[in-house]
Amino acid sequence: MIEQLIDSSPKALDLTNERHAERIYDSVSAILKEGYSFSELVDIETRLIKQNNPEHIFVLLALKLAKSKILAAQIDQPLMISVVFAVYKEHNRIRKSSEHPHGEDFLLKKVRQLEWLFENQPHVTWELIVVDDGCPEKSGEIAQHIVDANQLNDKVRVLFLENAIKKGYAPASGMSSTRDSQKGGSIVYGMWEALRQSKITNHMVIYTDADLSTHLGQVMLLANPLLKKENLVAIGSRRKPSSVVIKKGSRNYRGKLFIYLWKRLIPNLGDIVDTQCGFKAFKAEIVRDIIDGMIEKKFAFDIELLLRTSLLKKGNIIKVPIAWIDSEAASTTTDLQPYLPMLKSIAKMYRKYFPKEDRAEEFAALIKSMDDDDFAKLLENIPEEIRDRQPREFTTFDKVKASDLKTD
Repeated sequence: MIEQLIDSSPKALDLTNERHAERIYDSVSAILKEGYSFSELVDIETRLIKQNNPEHIFVLLALKLAKSKILAAQIDQPLMISVVFAVYKEHNRIRKSSEHPHGEDFLLKKVRQLEWLFENQPHVTWELIVVDDGCPEKSGEIAQHIVDANQLNDKVRVLFLENAIKKGYAPASGMSSTRDSQKGGSIVYGMWEALRQSKITNHMVIYTDADLSTHLGQVMLLANPLLKKENLVAIGSRRKPSSVVIKKGSRNYRGKLFIYLWKRLIPNLGDIVDTQCGFKAFKAEIVRDIIDGMIEKKFAFDIELLLRTSLLKKGNIIKVPIAWIDSEAASTTTDLQPYLPMLKSIAKMYRKYFPKEDRAEEFAALIKSMDDDDFAKLLENIPEEIRDRQPREFTTFDKVKASDLKTD
């Protein structure tokens, strides 16, 4: 049956394409109708991934969703799922493709994805929390209009970081305006708001990206380890052997440099590499502890959340392989190239959370001394020892010294 599905499926996947999106659901239904067990789906997935055929992407996503759907069907106790995402300059991507070339209709598609995953699951309550990060094009107002027009106010909340700052809410402390945030401030505010209406013991707070790169039908792949195991946080990973990734363009070398550098500063995250994947789930019971007193409101907030979680209880973060299909065309971060600001923030985290260590101090000093021109030169001269290695090696590989990276 799987071979027939492969033969009949599109050889490329575009989740902004309505026919592709619905075809995925039909494919999952066909897989589940065959009665495959969870372990059998894992075996099929492993076999297909080993073939390394990009034309299998459609079926591989369907397998991830089928596994998530099986896990959803096993829920036998009340569960609340809050999914948070920030919007900034998403005024085009939130529209339909018929309205703008970059339109993804992502808000309604996210609603559809969660409705599909949890249909006929009486124990599950879910919500989407959209947070406007100070968008000058009023993405939040556009989102609220879509919510109102589609009568989704019982499922979707639209918040504005600007309001949190004006009212002096705790997660907005230290911010004088939305200019002090780049995604991080809004995500943390959304997580905090999720807790304010939390009435169920089993409550998972998840954050994702605004685009469609991560299909929310995979939510149970993150939530299940938090329900069944001792883990407090589950993070989507694009670097596990059974991860499924379609990535456009090439940011590989600068991404490797970024990972190598932050690994020299943050010692408590072990073999975690993919800190920036926008798909992470937290048990609500720890959220207040890890967001209270955060120093980072911008793009490096993921790393601070994870390091604070690890400081709270070591070894409680689990990596979950997911399917991730790049949505770079209208990305609001591609042009910002935020790696250097992120590294400067991470250097501050190192100095706040960890005792001084000679090697780490050298890297922190190097990063602090760099300006944009210095970093651009470094990106053009990344040492082969970094370029030729896999990021997972950087947890232990530390032969490139800070002095080797100086650009003058």
